[in-house]
Amino acid sequence: MHFIKNVAFGISMGCTVFVVINLFGYWIFGDNFLEAVIADFIHQVLGSIIVGIACVLPSSIYKVERLTFLQQTAIHFTISIGIFLVVALLLNWIPASSRGTILLMLFFSILLFTITWLLFYLYNQIEAKKMNRKINELINKHHNNLK
Repeated sequence: MHFIKNVAFGISMGCTVFVVINLFGYWIFGDNFLEAVIADFIHQVLGSIIVGIACVLPSSIYKVERLTFLQQTAIHFTISIGIFLVVALLLNWIPASSRGTILLMLFFSILLFTITWLLFYLYNQIEAKKMNRKINELINKHHNNLK
């Protein structure tokens, strides 16, 4: 069931990022930005879904305790960015004709991955603190009841 929830979350993340990027692209560049998306809409959406899933599913690596946190992050990052690059090149999100554009898009992809990863990391840290606080309250309450 956890796998299905992660796939669904990946799909929703991929679709959300797809909509946000195209919304900003439209606001900045106008109708021209959407021409390529509309011309190949199904592939563009499927590509976004694949990238979304590819960014969410590898997060299960954080459950592998024998790996260091740095190793887990590196594996998650490599899988996510690797799949993104393949999809991005196949769907012409990154024009393969220009190395400069490829490097710039790679930089922005790494930046987006890092920001997203950092937000999830901070969120999980806050949640862990809340859970620990609640556990300590329950332990103290139980300890006080025993007195």
